[in-house]
Amino acid sequence: MRVLRTLAGLLAAVGFFVGATPPSWAEPPEPPALDLAKALDELPDQQIYRAPGAVATFDDDAVRAALGPDTRVLVAPYAADNYPGDHEHYDKLAKPLDDWAAANHTQVIFIEGIDASLAGENSIGVGPSDIPELRQTTAYLDVTEAVLVLARRAGGMSVDEAVKVDYPNATPVPPTGQQLDDLTAHLRTTPVYNAPGRDDPIDQRTARLADKYGITVRIAAFPVLTEGEPLVDYAPALLERFPGEVVMVAQGRWLDVAAADRAKAVSARDYAYGRYEGGSFSRGSAMTDRVGTVLERLRFLLRDTAYGRPQPQPQPRPRPFDVRRTISTFAPWVLLGAALVLGGAGLYTWRRRQVDRADAEKRSMRRESAKAMARIGDLGARLLAVEERGESANPEAAERHATARALYDEALTGAAMAEVANVADEGIAMPTVVTS
Repeated sequence: MRVLRTLAGLLAAVGFFVGATPPSWAEPPEPPALDLAKALDELPDQQIYRAPGAVATFDDDAVRAALGPDTRVLVAPYAADNYPGDHEHYDKLAKPLDDWAAANHTQVIFIEGIDASLAGENSIGVGPSDIPELRQTTAYLDVTEAVLVLARRAGGMSVDEAVKVDYPNATPVPPTGQQLDDLTAHLRTTPVYNAPGRDDPIDQRTARLADKYGITVRIAAFPVLTEGEPLVDYAPALLERFPGEVVMVAQGRWLDVAAADRAKAVSARDYAYGRYEGGSFSRGSAMTDRVGTVLERLRFLLRDTAYGRPQPQPQPRPRPFDVRRTISTFAPWVLLGAALVLGGAGLYTWRRRQVDRADAEKRSMRRESAKAMARIGDLGARLLAVEERGESANPEAAERHATARALYDEALTGAAMAEVANVADEGIAMPTVVTS
C-alpha cells in the first residue's frame, strides 16, 4: 500500500468516431453531488456516514475496530462533473471539510468514489501499490485496506507502521465451460458485450476506434462484484477462442486484458490506470474512457519502436587512451584555471550573474510549463466533451490542441513555453463545435 499526496489531475482526451449512438448504448446517470452541510451535521453523531450515491464498500467491523474516538469516515459519491475545476472542488468541498475537521479536533477519513484520503492540514491519500490491491479495489469497489491504513495513521501511527495492513485480496479463478461458452456466443454476435446489471456500459463505438488503430477487439463488461462473489479470469480463455485479437474484460472498474503480445497489452492497461488514477478513482470516469486509453497506448507499443521520434545519430567509436593527446587537451584548461585564480573577484561577480540568470530561467520555465499544461488540458477536456455528446469537434481547435501538445515536448525555455500556452489559448478561444 503506498501513501501519496494528490495535488491535481488532468484528464486525457481520447477521440472517438462521431456517429449515431447505438440503441443499446445509454449514458449512466450522473452521481449526485455530496451535500456537505448535511454530512457535517451527521458526522458528530455517526462514526461512519454514507452519503446518498456513495459506491465504496469496506469491511465495516474491521474499520470500526480500527477507528479512534475522534476519527470519522465520510463516504461520498464520485465527484464526476459536479466540480468542473480543481479550484471549485477545493473551494466547495476540500477546504470546508479540512476547516471543519480542524475546528472540531476530528480526523476525517474522506472517501470520494473509491479514492480514500485523510482530511486536514496534513492530508494524505492512500492507493493500491500492486495489481492484486488494484484489482480488489476496482472490481469490488472495496477500500477496506486504504481505510485501515488511514485509520492507523489518524491514530498517530507512523507511515511505515500504518501501511503494514494484511488484508486479503480475491484470487482470480478460471471460468467454467458453460460460462466461457455463453460469453463466447455473445462476443461472436457483437464485439462489445455489456452484461445485464452493468451500470457503466462500454460504448459500442469502441470497437470502431480499435479498427482505426489497426486492432481487433472483443470486449465484455460485467457489473461490480459483491463480497464473496468469485473474480472470474475470463480473458486468457477467451483469447484462445479469438486468437490474434485483443480481449478485454471489465468487472466493475477493473479491466483484464489478453493478447498475443501479452506484455504490451498488460503494459498498456497498467499505464492507463497509473496515469489516470485520479479520474478513475475520485471522478468516476467512464470505463469507455479507460478502454480508449488502453487502445491508444497499445497502438503506440505495437509499433515496435522504443520512442515515437527519430533516434539520435550513432556516436563515434571510443579511441585508445593517448597520454600526449590528453595533456594537450587539458593544457588550455590548466591555463584557464590559472587565469581564474588571477582574475579573482571580477570573474566571480560575472559567474554570480550567470547563475542568477540561470535560476531565473528555471523559475520561468517551471511557471510557464505549468500554465501551458493547464491550457492544453483545458482545451483537451472541451474537445472530449463535444465528442462525447456525439457532435463534431472543430478541426481548427483540435489542430491547436495537437500542435500545443507537440510543441510542449520541444520547448526548452520559459519564453518558448509561453508560446505553447498561446497556441492552446487560440484553440480555447475558438468554438469547440463545428458550426455550419
